[in-house]
Amino acid sequence: MTLDEFWEHIHKSKRKDPDAHADNLSKRLAKLKPADILDFNHWWQVLKSEAYNWHLWGAAYLINGGCSDDGFIDFRSWLILQDRDIFQAAVSNPDTLADVVNPKMEERIRCECYPAMDAWFKATGTSQDQAGFAAWHDAGQARHPGRVPEHDMGEDWDFDNDEETRKRLPRLAKLYLDRS
Repeated sequence: MTLDEFWEHIHKSKRKDPDAHADNLSKRLAKLKPADILDFNHWWQVLKSEAYNWHLWGAAYLINGGCSDDGFIDFRSWLILQDRDIFQAAVSNPDTLADVVNPKMEERIRCECYPAMDAWFKATGTSQDQAGFAAWHDAGQARHPGRVPEHDMGEDWDFDNDEETRKRLPRLAKLYLDRS
């Protein structure tokens, strides 16, 4: 599966609600060959790694009123589900998320989802138990050996420092820090 095909699956399964989008994506992927599902997961992991940086984490922290390690994993899943253009823009400049998010909505911007893994279990009929998760891991390693390369996270900064946040994310800061 190419990266373009990956993004096509994201786009064609699109739903407004991220959880519904992830469920729809998982159902779509479950119709593919297990090898293609593993390829999709590889791209998912590559993109999550690409989005792993302090600047984007700061945006997630601001948007969600805090963001733990697990919260940032879920935020990056949500970001991938937004589609290619939004993802690429946000990775390049997280402040572009000001065009996407709505601070008046009280929901957290994240999606705890594993669409490829869910699809693989459905497609292969493998049980979701300890042996099944080991089989998932082993199949992924056989298809894409090694680890996804880590990206430089950039400069760490204090997300609770409003002045620093305004400097780094001026548009998002205006939406979230300056709202009355």
